[in-house]
Parts: sequence; structure tokens; C-alpha cells
Amino acid sequence: MPNRIAIIGAGFCGTVVAAKLLRRPPANASEITLIERGPMMGRGVAYAVHDCPYLLNVPAGRLSADSQDPLQFLRFAQRTLPDVGAEDFLPRQLYGDYLQDVLLQAERESSPHIKLTPLFGEVTDISRGAGDEWLTLRIAGRESIKAQRAILALGNPPPQPLPWAEAAHDHPAYRNDPWKLPANLTSEHHVLIIGNGLTMADVAFSLTRDDARAPRLTTISRRGLIPLPQSTFHAAAVQGGEEFFDFAASIRQVLSASRTLVRDVERLGGDWREVVTFIRHLAPSIWRRLPEPERRRFVRHLQSYWDVHRHRLPPQLAAHLHGVRRSGRLEINAGRIDELAPEGDRLRVRWRRRGRATIDTFVVDAVINATGPDYAVKRSRNPLLQALHRDGLVSEDALDLGLRTTLHGACVAADGSASERLFYLGPMLRADHWEATAATELRNHAEQLARHLVQCGA
Repeated sequence: MPNRIAIIGAGFCGTVVAAKLLRRPPANASEITLIERGPMMGRGVAYAVHDCPYLLNVPAGRLSADSQDPLQFLRFAQRTLPDVGAEDFLPRQLYGDYLQDVLLQAERESSPHIKLTPLFGEVTDISRGAGDEWLTLRIAGRESIKAQRAILALGNPPPQPLPWAEAAHDHPAYRNDPWKLPANLTSEHHVLIIGNGLTMADVAFSLTRDDARAPRLTTISRRGLIPLPQSTFHAAAVQGGEEFFDFAASIRQVLSASRTLVRDVERLGGDWREVVTFIRHLAPSIWRRLPEPERRRFVRHLQSYWDVHRHRLPPQLAAHLHGVRRSGRLEINAGRIDELAPEGDRLRVRWRRRGRATIDTFVVDAVINATGPDYAVKRSRNPLLQALHRDGLVSEDALDLGLRTTLHGACVAADGSASERLFYLGPMLRADHWEATAATELRNHAEQLARHLVQCGA
């Protein structure tokens, strides 16, 4: 039996950690098995091939998959787009091409005692072997495989099924997958987009690229907040501001310190985005320091405001949405939906505007669930996560933000013990780190996990 490290998922996280382990493998490892249930290695959902040219939300100069080579992606992009610069926002599909190239180059340059084995299939269960010396991975339609270590790099989960949309869930006008939009929508149609975050922006952009065919769009989210635009700013401009947060033991104190720092930076001609970037680097330590009631207070009252400042729109996408709103084709709303019900081949929406008790009703030709990923493990529809949770090999945090892990990504079991063989890498790390959804943070976590596996010999 080969001394195998199995990586489940070949999106950004799986690709980056595989590339790191191929170039510098643990002493005892002989095989990296990269398992992907989708049609392509190295892309995942985020960087899949689409007809719509979805844009990255981060400029090219800050998206390298290697922290030691910050402009690696920019150089790759310049092979086909020689005029692009570090501050340009490029197509996500191009980034998928880059990740595939990263994996290919790592395989070519890999150590002679390690090999990469790609495998297409869906892992449905993982069980511990006799004496906990290995893990057995069950794969739908294939023979099981054994591995000394397994890394869950599952990517973003789908949106949460919305309870008030249950009656319409199987209706042809309802789409729970925002990346599979109806192809027959025209200017005669009315579309409801549920959610106002980055996914909404992508859906709205896709549906309004052709101005002559653009349908009328209505969005509803609880607060009606939409992401703010990116700008050209110095990501490392704020230095030495840790003292603002050293004694912040509550969300109120963190918010006060953030506002003070923003005022100081803007008074000196800086950009509030520089402060947000600075806080991102401190976020894991601040998050771990906060007691659970304070974390819960943040999620309930401030997360939406953090998200629109933290997860920003490319300038050209923000400008496009602004133009669509001015034309009257896009209406942003704050409120709660009470019911979604079929009405022939259309859907009837009953909802309440924020701050009002009266119920409004309108009928639409399509409804798109763009509420974003649902990180609650107990609601997961992923068969592997369901099995691991059922067997107590993984556990969730108290706020349903993701999976409990150690600092280097080892999964924490239901009994509180940290696994020596099962690891997690992806956005569900935010349960313990908060900032774990952007490429930069995930790259750093991937590198940290690779170093840990090398140190323990795998």
C-alpha cells in the first residue's frame, strides 16, 4: 500500500496544497492522490468555464498561489494579455487556467520519490482503519482507497435551501444554483434575485450584459446592503496599528478601534480599504480572543456590514451595476420574504419591506437563490460531510460558521480530540479563524498545512 496523502477536491485549496506537497513532499509520502468530482482538475466551481466572463474580485497583482512569488499569476496572465497590470481585474476563467498550470508545473518539478495520481469521483465516506493507522476512502462507483492522511478541500458549499421556498423548489422558474441561469430570459421578463452580495452582483451582470435583452431585476435581502467597489490603494499602507486592537475584548471596542484607525488614515490621505486589509490580517487573533457571546453579537449585528466593506466589487462590475440601477432595470430592496408559491409557469412572492408590517405581493418569471454558501455542517447536503459528522469525525462550531480545526487544519472530532490523519482546508476554517474565504488567506492556510505535514513526516 503506497504511503498516500489523499486530497479531496481539486479547486483552489486542493490545487495549492497538492503543488506544495509535490515540490516538497513529506519524507514518508510516496503518492499524492487528488480526487475531484467535477469535470476538471484545478478549477472548482469558482473558476469554472462559463459563457459569462465573470471577473475576479481581487487585482491580478495580489492573487499569486505562492506567497514567495507574489506576481506569479500576473506573469501567467501576461502571456496571453501582455498589456494587463497588477491592478487589473481579470476573468475568473483565466485564473482557473493558471491553477491548472500551477499543478502541471509542480508535477513536472516534483521530487522523484513522489507521484501525483488524479482521480475523478465523489468520496462519500471516510473511516478509520485498524489501529487508526490509515483511512479508508469510499468513492462512488469506484473501489475504495486507503490513505495515511486525507485533506478535505471541498470548496464552497451551495446556498441554503430556503424554507419559505419549499413549495417552489422543484418549479422550473426557481434556481437554487445561481451559476445555472435560465437561458430564455428577455427584456419582457421580471427576475427576483434573493440576496445582495457578490453572488447577486455576478447574477445581475450575467443577466444584463446584453442591454437589449436585459430583464427587469428585483433583489431582496434582509438589510439591502450591496458590496462596495474596489479602488486602487496600497494594501500594506497601514503599519504598526496593532495597538488599536490589543485590548479590544468586545465587538463594540473592535468597532470603535476600527473607526478611529479609519479616521486617522483618511486624515492622512489614505483609503478606508487599507484599514480593512490591515484588520483582515489581525482578524484571526481578534476572533480567537473574543468570547462566544461577542462572536455571536458580531454575526447577528455587524457581519453584513463587514462583508460589504471586506468583499468588494471590481470597479467595472460596480460601474455596470450602477448603470443598470440608474436605468431602472435593477431595484435593490431590504426586507423579508414570507412565501414563494407557484402561479402557473411563474412564481408569486409575498414579502415585507424592512421596517414595515404590511405584506406586498408581486409575480416574477424566475427566482434565483443568490444567498451565498451555507457553511452550517448540520445542514450540509454533501454526502461526505454528512457521513463524517454522523460518525463524529468532524464537528461544527457553536455559530454554524464551519468546522472546528486546530491551527494547522486538523479536524476536531465530536469528542474534542484533534485528528492526526484527517485535515480540512477551505472557507469553513472561518469557524476558528474568521478570515478564511479569500485566496490570500486560503493560500496561507494551505502553505501552513503543507509545512505541518512535512514536519510530521506524513
